[in-house]
Amino acid sequence: MKKYDYSKLLGLIRERGLTQDEFAAKIGICPSSLCQKIHNRRDFRQEEIVRSCVVLGISAADMHKYFFCGKTLEN
Repeated sequence: MKKYDYSKLLGLIRERGLTQDEFAAKIGICPSSLCQKIHNRRDFRQEEIVRSCVVLGISAADMHKYFFCGKTLEN
């Protein structure tokens, strides 16, 4: 599984005034699933990405900045 950097996604969630739990509810997943996805333990499904973009106001042109940005440093 490829590792992605979701720091911009997390920043946008906060910028929109949402907690991770609220965001998870808005895209139809449980908070623990969101946590696993953000920490690269599970992949985001296509429909979750689409719902996330709608909730956060992310355009199709900018989607890659939030969901497909590869990690540059491995811990």
